[in-house]
Amino acid sequence: MVETARKICRRLHAYLDMDRYAGTVYAVYPDVVYCSTSVGMVSILTNARCLMPFSIVVNSTKPLTRYEIAEGQEVLLGNEKIEIPACEFTVDLSLATDYELSLGSVQAVFLPVDLDIRMRHVLRAIETNAVEDDLSALAADGKRNAFCETIAPHLDRLHAAFREQITAECREVGASISGVGLGITPASDLFLCGYLAGYAALSVALGRSRDRVLELTRETAGGAAAHTNELGAALLLQSGEGLVSEDLFQLLCNLFSDANYAAIVANANKIASETDRGGTDLLIGVWLSIVHQYGGKPLE
Repeated sequence: MVETARKICRRLHAYLDMDRYAGTVYAVYPDVVYCSTSVGMVSILTNARCLMPFSIVVNSTKPLTRYEIAEGQEVLLGNEKIEIPACEFTVDLSLATDYELSLGSVQAVFLPVDLDIRMRHVLRAIETNAVEDDLSALAADGKRNAFCETIAPHLDRLHAAFREQITAECREVGASISGVGLGITPASDLFLCGYLAGYAALSVALGRSRDRVLELTRETAGGAAAHTNELGAALLLQSGEGLVSEDLFQLLCNLFSDANYAAIVANANKIASETDRGGTDLLIGVWLSIVHQYGGKPLE
């Protein structure tokens, strides 16, 4: 069976244009197939999902589980195809549109005078979409669950490490926070991905050195990746390179521009409402990073 890809992460497509690669199926869900490969974790997503770093989105919204894809099956990548020979499944990449998901590519962003108002809309989305076992109490009022209690003591150290740009400290605090929470991707890993994305976007708006920013984010991600599961590690390492989902890319561009508030509200709620995929935890990381790294103190 052949599926046609509609979207592809530009960074992934660049790799596939250079060579052919192999791997195995890591996990299978109705809306996503994760493949552990020699270029990292590659995701095949249905059209109901947002494009992610190192992922492709197929045209169909039908469940991918109908193809009898199973964990451990061989995956072949290259020549404008992704193949899982054991179940005769192929994704044709030849018509896919490349999407840039690297924050390093962002241009025409700046520090808006109303950034505090823009960030309040993000906080409101966190509050509106909070659920019992997420990390929302780290940013909003509410009773902290066990996961929040585990992470909270490390937050001041995290903020200080980035504010003072101490790479070794970033790596250590990343390792202290990762791997906490339920689900295939621990909540704290998604929180850290959001934190790194927020820091990278703010840094672009402030005109900071990209090399220096990447040094800090890569170190944090590297330390965190060593203390969590394979999927969490893959997402963290991608975040360390400044790669974010299509939805988060749009939110960050809108925050650091003159985009209207309605667009920010829609962006933030779309991300936060995906609670089964850790959207709120991701957004909490973004919010805490920006409000604590701007000017070295929380926004008033």
